[in-house]
Amino acid sequence: MVAKSTIFGLIAALAIILIVVSMTGDDSTKYVETIGIVDEAGYNGNCVDTGCYTPSTAYVKRGSVVTMTNTDPTGIHTFTSGTVDGFSPSPDGIFDSGVLISGDALNHKFSQNGTYDYYCMLHTWMTGKIIVS
Repeated sequence: MVAKSTIFGLIAALAIILIVVSMTGDDSTKYVETIGIVDEAGYNGNCVDTGCYTPSTAYVKRGSVVTMTNTDPTGIHTFTSGTVDGFSPSPDGIFDSGVLISGDALNHKFSQNGTYDYYCMLHTWMTGKIIVS
């Protein structure tokens, strides 16, 4: 027969482990698998300060497939990896959706940790960031 003190010790150890895990967690609620576009983002650039892509900074788990969808019912857009300096785009070739009409999407698997900047080739004020970890 197992002693009561042994059982109590095991229960106490398990409780401590559960408390520690719940405090650290993996913060999985911050990770996304979809990115969209703000309505009318291509018309006037009003979304520059708040972000034209939703979310404007996306956190992604390594190995995830992210769906980037043109959710703007009023315009055509792209998801093109790289940076923009003023109005001068610099694609880096990691991903490029080409022109997407509303409802069209690009799926891309992020296999390596890192920060991936992207923009709309047609509206260079639209920029976003994907952080993979």
